[in-house]
Amino acid sequence: MPINQKEISQKVEDSISQLFEELRSGMSEREDSRAFGAMIERRITDNWESICQDLGYPALERPGRRTIFDFAFQSGNQTVGIDVKTKDLDSTRYSDGGICAVGNLLKYLANDNGVFLIAEFGHNKASDRTERRDIEYIRVAPFVVLPQNAYRIENLGTGQVRLNYTLNQVWDEIEWDRELTEFYDMFIELAITHYKRVSRDAVKRIEALERFKANGYQNFSFGRG
Repeated sequence: MPINQKEISQKVEDSISQLFEELRSGMSEREDSRAFGAMIERRITDNWESICQDLGYPALERPGRRTIFDFAFQSGNQTVGIDVKTKDLDSTRYSDGGICAVGNLLKYLANDNGVFLIAEFGHNKASDRTERRDIEYIRVAPFVVLPQNAYRIENLGTGQVRLNYTLNQVWDEIEWDRELTEFYDMFIELAITHYKRVSRDAVKRIEALERFKANGYQNFSFGRG
């Protein structure tokens, strides 16, 4: 029986929210954004077995660094992987929205029959007089049900999947009933468009290097002429 991704996302969100309830109410804080993110992961790590027991699923060991998720449990014959993201809500702070490489995402979803959830922690300064943080919200949703304009691919390595928006920003636009094949139809077109553009750029750069060599290694430019 296929996993009900909306139901399982809500269960994970409820369980994690309970774990961090005192942080949401301002009873406990950490000093800066980076330390805050590390604290979030450490606390989930320390409580992952009990979280999974409450959910009723067998916990899996934390994966290696090359895996696209941070935590996982087993549901029937499927691995449910959770990527934890901490979002600084200060609008002056940059967030790249990075997820994983295109190939790794598709291998996990298609080859491993995996379910990929994003757990997002929105956090902010506790007050103007301190750099310590409070959790403002926790959202959990499947990666494959986000609105189309949330996804982008950047030319890093073999193509890096990123999000244009936080889960909180697009929460009301999530298509919870989207089939995986519908996601593939949308995402593969995005990826093909990206790689076609990258290939054209690569040809132009090869031509520029060949011109540079032919001109006796004088006046290099990746531009025309």
